[in-house]
Amino acid sequence: MYTIAIIADSPLPDRPCRELYDAIKRRGHVPRYVPISRITTSFITGNISVKIRDRAIDFDAAFLRSIGFLLDLEQFLRRVTTLRIIEEMGIVLVNPLEPFLRSRNKLEITYELARRGIPVPYTTCTEDLYYAYIEAKRLEEFVIKPITGSRGFGITKLNDPDIAFQVMKVLLGYRKPIYMQEYVRKPGRDIRVLVIDGQVFGCMYRIAPEGSWKTNVAQGGRGEPCNESRRDVEEIAIKATEALGLIYAGVDIAEKDGSYVVLEVNGSPDWRELSQVLGRSPAEKLVEVIVRLIKR
Repeated sequence: MYTIAIIADSPLPDRPCRELYDAIKRRGHVPRYVPISRITTSFITGNISVKIRDRAIDFDAAFLRSIGFLLDLEQFLRRVTTLRIIEEMGIVLVNPLEPFLRSRNKLEITYELARRGIPVPYTTCTEDLYYAYIEAKRLEEFVIKPITGSRGFGITKLNDPDIAFQVMKVLLGYRKPIYMQEYVRKPGRDIRVLVIDGQVFGCMYRIAPEGSWKTNVAQGGRGEPCNESRRDVEEIAIKATEALGLIYAGVDIAEKDGSYVVLEVNGSPDWRELSQVLGRSPAEKLVEVIVRLIKR
């Protein structure tokens, strides 16, 4: 019997965290839900302790679901260092810390995929306003994304380089780099693939709501079964997950001119809609994988 934690930012668990909690319990292990803000590190020469309030951590492994959304730099550094200490204590993290952090950085995701030959949309990232303006004129239609973030929040589609100039000027004024990507003309949908331990657990179409180009479920998109054989899509999703060193990931793939490109790779995906479409949750499989990693 193992003690398996679920580490997240929220004081209360969301649905995927609750499903993991229940799956851990069903398999005869001890679940713990741990808000990351409650983990404390203390040091004295030759002695390091990591506690939740006044209790030393005692879990064998943890699902790392979230370190927070709108973080101050010092908050981010504290949380990352704390998790690194936990990992160095021999506690298994799923996903492991470095791949998890990589998956929060769209620039690094695109770099890792592109250098391995995994198809991605044309992307440029800069703090040079003039160069970004020239790129905007060349691309004609494009999206500007925050480098961190999920659920489609803050992603803007533009087709006027002068409006883009004003948007990018404001971003740079707030010390935000410009991450610009060609707009992929999707057929009103994209494909979400959930990969676990080198295998596809399931996939679905994400259908954009009427009048919108965003397919994110958080933006009103809905899931539909993806029943036909998609071996080429599954192969891309598995390769993208492996390229980032992730044990599991939600990979978003768009159809483009008879081929495919990877839009996002999420190292802590929300699977509520996918579970409803598939009629099953990935929580049981994830617990099976983390127990095997503890034993290894």
